[in-house]
Amino acid sequence: MITTFEFYQKTYYGDSIKESSDFDKWESRAEDKLRSITQDNLTDEALEEFNKPLQKAACAIADLLYEIDKATKTATATDETNVKSRSSGGESITYGDNKTLVTAVLSDKRTQNRLIYDTAVEYLAGTGLLYAGV
Repeated sequence: MITTFEFYQKTYYGDSIKESSDFDKWESRAEDKLRSITQDNLTDEALEEFNKPLQKAACAIADLLYEIDKATKTATATDETNVKSRSSGGESITYGDNKTLVTAVLSDKRTQNRLIYDTAVEYLAGTGLLYAGV
């Protein structure tokens, strides 16, 4: 585990994931993504030296993965709060577009992975952990 629910709430100030048990699931998936992004360079030394940036990156990725999952589950649900127009005669309802960055990447795994990578870069740039060279 790279980070904890306590760090998520009190240092990262995350508020999307409400339960500790839910956080453990998303943190684990975020750690997998970080290991992939860093070419598995998350050694004990790296975890110690870049503790705070890695924890923040894990929290940000966990948040993102959680939001993507939540948006995927509700993508087909009708959002009654986003009614653009309503007719009564033939019962016609038009909904507005509530596109967000998260909903925009739902159908494209490559774009999701790029968004996850960009999120990690915000916290890990300058650490050398993203260097994939020899």
